[in-house]
Amino acid sequence: MHSRAPHVLVAGDNPAATLLTAALCRSFTAGQVKGPVPSETGTKGFFNVFAGCGACSAEAVRAAVRKGGKILLTGDPGPRLAPLPGLRIAPELSLPPGAASAEHCFTEPFHESPGRISYTGHPLATASPVRDRAFCRYDYAEWNNLGFGAVRAGGDFGVAGGIAADGAATLAAMSLKTQQGEDSLGPYLTLLDLPKASILWCARPVGPLDSVEWQVVERFFSDWRAGDLPCLPYLQQTPRGADCAATMRLDCDEAVASCRDLFELYLEEGVPFSVALKTGQDLNSADFALLRAIYASGGSILSHSHEHAQRWGVDRESVALDVRRSMQWFRENLPGVPVSRLAVSPFHSNPVYAVQGLEDAGIKGFVGGIIDYDPEFLLGRAGRAPFTEKLLSISQQSMLHGDSYHNQGHSLAVHDLALSFQCRARGIFGYLDHPFSERYQYGWDSAGQRLAAHRQFIRAMKARESVVFLSQEECFSFVEALAAAQLGIVRNGAVVATACSGCEWKLQYRFEGEDLEV
Repeated sequence: MHSRAPHVLVAGDNPAATLLTAALCRSFTAGQVKGPVPSETGTKGFFNVFAGCGACSAEAVRAAVRKGGKILLTGDPGPRLAPLPGLRIAPELSLPPGAASAEHCFTEPFHESPGRISYTGHPLATASPVRDRAFCRYDYAEWNNLGFGAVRAGGDFGVAGGIAADGAATLAAMSLKTQQGEDSLGPYLTLLDLPKASILWCARPVGPLDSVEWQVVERFFSDWRAGDLPCLPYLQQTPRGADCAATMRLDCDEAVASCRDLFELYLEEGVPFSVALKTGQDLNSADFALLRAIYASGGSILSHSHEHAQRWGVDRESVALDVRRSMQWFRENLPGVPVSRLAVSPFHSNPVYAVQGLEDAGIKGFVGGIIDYDPEFLLGRAGRAPFTEKLLSISQQSMLHGDSYHNQGHSLAVHDLALSFQCRARGIFGYLDHPFSERYQYGWDSAGQRLAAHRQFIRAMKARESVVFLSQEECFSFVEALAAAQLGIVRNGAVVATACSGCEWKLQYRFEGEDLEV
């Protein structure tokens, strides 16, 4: 590639810088992102990110602004940097205790924190598919069926507040619901346009990387002030011709054969069926017959660990051992079915050591995504997981369970809303359920009720026309193709886009407001 290699340079010596680097690579491809680097060096080129900016070199940030281009600042800027992006310190807007907290939900339609984020009508703010959201939301237990992560108070994934806009345009504002009404908590996202630079600021050190709201960052670097300021292309997250890729799974901790009726429904509807299997359980002939039928139909069988241990195990080595035992089980018990190199974590928890243990054992991709555990691996868009070499991850948080179905008035509206977010974001929508066992029915009154709800949701997705249905294996194959693609700019300003050799997927990217094919 004959390129002057414009790239996003991520500066900061903190976890936020590592996580933002990974998120930017998932969008703009690895060749266009450099970092993290010490903040003193974060002034090269025309695309700069200062993560946890209050701890970064103030002179480096000022130098980047003087040079011009596009700059993303995240986290509390402190009094030294606040004026630079058009902000000021406002202690009266600090987050009060409990603003970002919500109780786990079991019998109510949902629980939400009193703290909220609302997007404005600013042209860049309209890139966010989510227009209004709680800092934290639970639809059932610790699951958020709408798919976005929790914005906590403080820490690497939270906001401190105490900032007001002072010249910058507010893209998203924070507020607190009270018995008397709603109180302002200041801005969450702002934009300051200068003659030679644009500065996007997010109150959260990691930005909106665990939500479709991340699209604001993508559009900032790729579209904003096109023709006036430099732009970078980013990959669309769906194959050509699709606005959304939908994938489902059942987590089979027990009673595998009990989902035969659901499998037959999906087969009848022509939608791929996927299951994640705890391999350490006792299976009978009916269970094995169903697993073979799923594979024969083009569906997917993933590992759900061997022993279903909390956090996969106590350390990286025990995780790798459990994964290898699960893979060995597939070799011995399902001859003719390829050994699964995909996994769904037990209890859906993914500490960093566990994810690294998965990679050590040969897993190529895992399904993560739950609001309460290990926020490093709740991803706004699928791709390479942070703190790994090549491991892929997809977040799948919309739980189609009888519990929330009943609590929300026998309605699928929340799942349809989550789907609509992904359609607007050109994203991947994943949902899940469980087998229907004698021990636990996950809130369904009957198997018939569950069948009717799944049928209703399948047909609602089909009615959108732009939704493509993928098995979990197919979905990871597509994400693997995205991760292998490369984008870059040549000297005349044209984009060079390359897919992996023999890529079976038609990939697309966006640049200066246009959707183009790789």
